[in-house]
Amino acid sequence: MSTAFRGTVALLVIVAELGAAQTPSTTSGNIPPAARSASALHKESDTPYLFTANDSISQSVQLARSADGIRFNWPRLTGQWDTALLSVRSWGAEQAPWVEVSVGAQRIEQYLDANALGMRWLNLSELREQLVEGAEVIIRTHAITLAASTGTVRVFNNQLDLLQRILVIAPHPDDAEVAAFGLYADRQASVITLTAGNAGDMNYRANVADPAEHYSLKGYLRAVDSVTVPWQGNIPPERTANLGYFDGQLDTMYQSPEQTVPEVYGTNVDVAVYRRANLSKLVSSSTRSNSWRHLVDDVAEILAEVNPAIVVMPDPRLDTHPDHEFTAVAVVQALARWQGNPDFLLYTNHADANHYPYGPAGSVVSLPPSERPLVMQKVYSHVTPKALQIRKLFALESMHDLRLSPDEQLNCGTTVTAHRPDYPRMPEEDYFRRAPRANELFYVFDKAGMGAVIQDFLGHYKYQPAAALQTTPSRR
Repeated sequence: MSTAFRGTVALLVIVAELGAAQTPSTTSGNIPPAARSASALHKESDTPYLFTANDSISQSVQLARSADGIRFNWPRLTGQWDTALLSVRSWGAEQAPWVEVSVGAQRIEQYLDANALGMRWLNLSELREQLVEGAEVIIRTHAITLAASTGTVRVFNNQLDLLQRILVIAPHPDDAEVAAFGLYADRQASVITLTAGNAGDMNYRANVADPAEHYSLKGYLRAVDSVTVPWQGNIPPERTANLGYFDGQLDTMYQSPEQTVPEVYGTNVDVAVYRRANLSKLVSSSTRSNSWRHLVDDVAEILAEVNPAIVVMPDPRLDTHPDHEFTAVAVVQALARWQGNPDFLLYTNHADANHYPYGPAGSVVSLPPSERPLVMQKVYSHVTPKALQIRKLFALESMHDLRLSPDEQLNCGTTVTAHRPDYPRMPEEDYFRRAPRANELFYVFDKAGMGAVIQDFLGHYKYQPAAALQTTPSRR
């Protein structure tokens, strides 16, 4: 039995066992007043992340109560590590809970989901230099009560060689920048976007009223963005490409792999309309129909051409957008035609109704709450220094779909023209808040583990026809 096959079997066994998992009972003892006064609309989650054997080291620690939170001493851990998580239990929280974690003079801030209740993971990776055996870790709480109980420190030694070739695969223009600008910038990376982004809000209705013409323009503008904005991260257009497939249609395409599927808002079926934005030779500019089979064929050719050591793409179990989910499915299907054996770094750009990550720009990102138990091999927290966060912010600002349209800018602050529904954006959903962070978080799998992730996702997936996009254009 091969090592890869054993790894897949091990992951699938864990997934199968999760069906019997039950929510642990509430922590006993007297609940502090702050927890009792929290909103009744708690979001309770004791759903565990299950980590595969030999891929991380864990150590139990005793969390002691202090005047303004909890504290513990860093345990003795053997071996090197780059990412550290701490499990804690929330007894209750308010609308914007957060913690300040300090070791000596060093401190970080991390925000949690509103009304958090149950187990959560804090990301301590940025304090790595200070986390030596016996160091006192102080966690000051704000609008949340953490239990003084036993917690778990879990550390990961990813040993990722970021000097090797990296392939970032994005469902839409701007997804690569939101998830991984800090990872791919200034490296030997290629950025491939599967769709033109020709759906979503009707941003430019003041200029182009016909929906089909409007979304043709929008798709082309966003396709150009997808191949040029990575240059702000020193990734030249020769190493970028947009495959031109149609936004909002990947799940429909998957259901009928040989069928040609037209654009959501028009009759066009040729992805070459959007491929004219490409400056590289990574994909052909010839006429090509929008179908699942063609998409998988193109991804397989990209894998063979780039030959990456690291592939970055969405996690279909945590990212709730169907295009993101089926981007991962297409990549794994394409793997069957490529002999490479890369590491996979998975990300999520759409979780918890687009409120995750929580808190302001610049704060730390950790694991989101999950609605069901999920198997993980490793977690990698990629530090993004302040200067890199600023570069990322302006890369995002360069994306047409993330800023005001020309008409909205011209009439900003007046009642001459009504803004589109998502402007001014709600702060908790805005990418300018959610994306430029102190770190970028990835879930790391090998090739066998990636296959198990897709099997797990498809086993829970419930298909909903993409026709719903006609009445919910902001599904982007």
